[in-house]
Amino acid sequence: MKSFLVVLSASLVACLPAGDAVVPREPRPVLGLANITLAEFDDDAGGLQGRALQGPHMNANFPDPTLIWGDGSWKAYSTSSDGKYIPVAVSDDAQTWSMTNVDALPDPGSWVHPTDRGIWAPDVNKNDNGLYVMYYSARRDGGSRCIGAATSWAAMGPFVPQAQPLYCDDAAGGVIDPAGYDDGVNRWIMWKDDGNSLGGATTCQGGQPSGDYKPTPIKIQRMARDALTLLDSPKVIMDHEGRNNNGVVEGPSIYKVRDDLFVLFYSAHCYSSDDYDIEYAWSDRIDGYYGDRGILLRTVDNRGIYGPGHMDIDPNGSFIVFHGRTGPNQGGGGTRYMYSAQLTIDGKRITF
Repeated sequence: MKSFLVVLSASLVACLPAGDAVVPREPRPVLGLANITLAEFDDDAGGLQGRALQGPHMNANFPDPTLIWGDGSWKAYSTSSDGKYIPVAVSDDAQTWSMTNVDALPDPGSWVHPTDRGIWAPDVNKNDNGLYVMYYSARRDGGSRCIGAATSWAAMGPFVPQAQPLYCDDAAGGVIDPAGYDDGVNRWIMWKDDGNSLGGATTCQGGQPSGDYKPTPIKIQRMARDALTLLDSPKVIMDHEGRNNNGVVEGPSIYKVRDDLFVLFYSAHCYSSDDYDIEYAWSDRIDGYYGDRGILLRTVDNRGIYGPGHMDIDPNGSFIVFHGRTGPNQGGGGTRYMYSAQLTIDGKRITF
């Protein structure tokens, strides 16, 4: 049977018009996770310890975590929780963590709504001058959520916000989940158009959804080397697949496997559902459309993690962080704990 298939393939190629020869595509790498560890916070913020996926743990909310190596140690930041706009945890090895009492963004900015001041999904990058740049999502006074930017010469902050938001799009339902990336030549910023906030079939707000799925595209735009100046125009690199992922894709993070292959990590389904997961897709260009989707981690993988999502990867591709719940059917009210892990490509861990 194998010989027949080889002959048949060769015959088909021979019948193609000149210039249309089939060029076999190199197989996509196999992605996996190793050494998944639950970050364990103390009640008094005195320490946070890594542990395996068994045993008791403290009640500490650290949703939408992001990761950077800065000022001699790993720093992790999260969506507003524990009375702070942007909480910070630190680690020497990206596995054993210590919670700090620091609020990295004590003032989210004068443009932010005076009463709705929850800050979502921060992302921190270091520009060519050594300045740390934080992107975050906040509701603009009189409008929807925008991407804000704040800067600091120290990874712990305090970050000082710019006077105006970096990017807004009220017609799209607002913009959330900003994430920066430096490919070695160009800097980029990604985000999600928050179309599900407009209602329709995917509201993630409870009740009985109705109507059509609203677009929730992930977009990318080139930036100057200062990581603060937008260049060109945004491009759509992914959108949801309707009922297959409940009309939601969000939380983007990119890694360059090689010069001609980029992988986009993202989350799909509603964040409050146990179906929420971490997925990935491929493109040969950083700003190309990402396809060949796969699943990296989901509830049914029996890891004791429910609704894993919003993954961030360090620029070297070695460590990731993400959040998840420790029990089923907890919805949006369940505690989202931070987990760390090591990314594997074709079964090998990445080192640097």
